[in-house]
Amino acid sequence: MRMFLAVLLLTIFTNSKLQAQAPTVVNNFIKTVYINGHDSLPYRLLYPANYNPHKKYPLILFLHGAGERGSDNEKQLAVMPKVLTDSLGRKKYACFILAPQCTRNDVWVKFPNFPKILQATDAPTPSARKTFELLDSLMSQLPLDKRRIYITGYSMGGEGTFDFLIRRPGLFAAAAPVCSVSDTSKAKLISKIPIWAFHGDQDDVNDVKYSRMMITCLKKHGSSAKYTEYPGVKHNSWRNAYTEPELFKWMFAQKLHD
Repeated sequence: MRMFLAVLLLTIFTNSKLQAQAPTVVNNFIKTVYINGHDSLPYRLLYPANYNPHKKYPLILFLHGAGERGSDNEKQLAVMPKVLTDSLGRKKYACFILAPQCTRNDVWVKFPNFPKILQATDAPTPSARKTFELLDSLMSQLPLDKRRIYITGYSMGGEGTFDFLIRRPGLFAAAAPVCSVSDTSKAKLISKIPIWAFHGDQDDVNDVKYSRMMITCLKKHGSSAKYTEYPGVKHNSWRNAYTEPELFKWMFAQKLHD
């Protein structure tokens, strides 16, 4: 197994923009850094269990919250859904999982006039831009089923989830934003994408009204978005969302039409 992983890592990262340091494997996740010129982005990448390079696999982009920002390339896995990473989950949901780490002084999406106006900046934030670059690079190198690229995130990562959908509406087959704020003026752009959003009704960081507003706007544009609200739950609603029995079964059933 160690020999297989060593060959696999060399095959993917040698002579590639995806290399900044010798990649290692920690808790089944490849640990390395994306570099493009002077830009860098720490990230972790989980390969499917029983990986077969001749098969195509889905990929989940996982966006962490504000508390996990930094450069240690560790904290972004703190709330990673165990249903995707334990031995049973990896067999049931054979997929790649990409978990980039946003830099400490950045965010996945910026709302300059929040809370008066929910409009995001025209350009993506530096961490968001680098994540798109990384994802595009991986899509050209890994055996991915490009009809089944998914995204989820919580808190700041939930905000990023909606923003990433809006910036690349033809990329993701489904999304699960948790306890987020979003640019409701762009709801029409993502009204055809399968979305399942989650929020606690006692959230004391991102008010539940923001998810309610976005779901209302999506529905006005004909969206069939799902929404689950947890009574009595504060900001840590990801604990509920990522243990929903049907969430990932629903997500992996979604695919882009040819």
